[in-house]
Amino acid sequence: MKNLLFIAVIVLIASCSNPKNESNVEASTYELIKVDSFAVENFTKVHITDYSKDENIFLGFSEVENEILEISPKGEILKRVSRKGDGPNNYGTWNPLGMSFGPEGKRVFQFPFQLITYSADYDILENFRTPSPLPIRAYTPLGKTAYYMEGEHVRYLVGPSTFLSAHHLIFTEEGRDTLQNFILLKTESGATQSVLPYEQDSYYKKTDQVYYNLMAKNYFIEGNYLYLVHSLDDFIHVYDLNDDFKLINKFPIEHHTLEKASPLPIGITPDDPRVKDLINLPGRNRQLLNLGENTWILTYYQGVSKAVFEARNTEEKPFSILDQHDKMKMLIFENGQRIGPELDLPEGNILFALPGKRILVKDKPNEEVEEEVTRYSIFELRKR
Repeated sequence: MKNLLFIAVIVLIASCSNPKNESNVEASTYELIKVDSFAVENFTKVHITDYSKDENIFLGFSEVENEILEISPKGEILKRVSRKGDGPNNYGTWNPLGMSFGPEGKRVFQFPFQLITYSADYDILENFRTPSPLPIRAYTPLGKTAYYMEGEHVRYLVGPSTFLSAHHLIFTEEGRDTLQNFILLKTESGATQSVLPYEQDSYYKKTDQVYYNLMAKNYFIEGNYLYLVHSLDDFIHVYDLNDDFKLINKFPIEHHTLEKASPLPIGITPDDPRVKDLINLPGRNRQLLNLGENTWILTYYQGVSKAVFEARNTEEKPFSILDQHDKMKMLIFENGQRIGPELDLPEGNILFALPGKRILVKDKPNEEVEEEVTRYSIFELRKR
């Protein structure tokens, strides 16, 4: 009997540490609780893109002013740096698509055709050229650049489709068929290569048409694995970074409610009403976040019917999925298994995960009074 008990313990430990196995986690009831908040005082709005646990600071970007900000957990601006424009240590005239903390305290800035790393004093350390099928401009950074270590070398996952719906890159049949998910940048040589094409059984490969505005993805790296979900996906995919991005597992999602999408022909004009419908009506996965301790959250938009869309779309306030709070839901996973009921999302825009099973949320701005402050809230996922 003791031997059987010992074997059972070994099996449980293995299932919690290896992404190839799912554990039989009992259904738990979670709640999302607001535990902190802060405000950043600035003449223009501030968008926070990353947090450094080692330095205990946020990295932010000031709209219009185009300044890099380092911000304390209390919202105090500790450092204000301008690196836009020509000249030594400047990154040029385009705002970054990605802005984040990197290895060894570096600050990582990704642009359509290059990736630049800065020191903590914002001196350029590295400048890599990266391929892109087209130039993309952003008012503020769209996210952060994922990286991992291969031995002593840094690997960055770059490219415009890391932030945008890939339909923006498709203009021909060849483009649709050869589109890759990521460009892998090897820092020791500056070499790049395409990695992770769409899986053959994905929605995007089952049709010769295009899901306009629904070809984005979200992902995170944990240890030696990349966890990824596409907008139209019934599974979370797990890839082995040490084995040439080999697909090693797929975890089912099981949405409670999801309005289905239909693809459209390649070459359709952007002002076609059917394209607008794909922007607003179908459901989609939105964010996959790693909260630590083998716990993930997946947020998704349930979608709306045409009748609901028409009822909610007005000249005074045009329809936006970001305003459909009752249609935004959160799924919780432990050790790869979906558990508990769906949760409602907090008001505002979820940005990224923080240590301690917490998430950072950018609060909705006051629509009646224009304030020179940007407010943020921190929520914690707790078991009841």
